Amino acid sequence: MALSKIESQALDVGQIGGRRNLIINGAMQVAQRGTSAVTSDVSYPVDRFFVLNNTSTGTFSAQQVSESPDGFKNSLKVTVTAADTDLANAERLLVNYYVEGNDFVAPAFGTSSAQNITLSFQVRSSLTGTFSGSVQNSAQNRSFPFEYTINSADTWETKSVTITGDTTGTWLTDTGVGLRLRFSLGCGSVQKGTVNTWASANYFGTSGETSLIGTNGATWQITGVQLEVGSVATPFEHRSYGEEL
Repeated sequence: MALSKIESQALDVGQIGGRRNLIINGAMQVAQRGTSAVTSDVSYPVDRFFVLNNTSTGTFSAQQVSESPDGFKNSLKVTVTAADTDLANAERLLVNYYVEGNDFVAPAFGTSSAQNITLSFQVRSSLTGTFSGSVQNSAQNRSFPFEYTINSADTWETKSVTITGDTTGTWLTDTGVGLRLRFSLGCGSVQKGTVNTWASANYFGTSGETSLIGTNGATWQITGVQLEVGSVATPFEHRSYGEEL
């Protein structure tokens, strides 16, 4: 029997939908620098994702591990090796991904045609509660803090956050940084903004966040990171290891 039609929903997912994920190595497959734990500031536990640590006493380790949810092989795991329970204003621990401007053309941020984008990911932590992060432009003078909730300790959970398209600010579409994606694991008070609100400021998280760096031995893991145009999170776009490399 001939196929008479293709359901519209089928066009939104899978290979027939074309490339959707603006993130490279979102499944944490590629770690060309090695899989040994990194502990220094501005270090890459897996390709494209790096850790920023600016705390007075807090330390961490981060690496690619094989602990992962169904359908994935790897995740990025951060472990607190010494806690900092009193973060000063400029102190922070962040996991970051920078989208190149050439890959951030379609959302049209900074124009009247700006489109919403949706971030989705799989996350697991030894702590529960509200966690936060943000997206920013290259100049870090436009920020959109977001939150997500971890309900059960040491359990993989799927999260998604829709980010309203920003019609103002300068957003690069060249070889510079098109968008900065931050996952906050603890930051000082002046670096926290109002959730789900664009601000002309350099914000990394929100005031209601759980500070992972405040608990010695605490862990946080992530994989399946996807950023796509639109207001709905679609299933993770798996790409081959060779293509990601």
